[in-house]
Amino acid sequence: MRRNPRFGKTDISYREPRMERPPTRRRHRLKELLEFLIITLVDSKDDVAVTERERQGKFYYNIKVAKTDMGKLLGRGGKTISTIRTILKVAAAKADVDAIIDVDED
Repeated sequence: MRRNPRFGKTDISYREPRMERPPTRRRHRLKELLEFLIITLVDSKDDVAVTERERQGKFYYNIKVAKTDMGKLLGRGGKTISTIRTILKVAAAKADVDAIIDVDED
């Protein structure tokens, strides 16, 4: 147990304040995560193309798959692509960036 210096009481939950790190540009691996998720879903893995571009601090991802695999990517009512977007947003928030997914049709 540590003593809380502000109150002089014994406080189990008291922690020393963290030292702030200088902001650094961390490398994220969002494109690799997105490719992994999509490749595990589709049948024709060679036709998967994920392109990444950055604009005004946001990362935009364009996904292309074979026409036969479009249904698997989108899912019933768009639930599968919605889940992929949610997973990518969580990973992007952890990497402290914004990410947007677009699906390209042929």
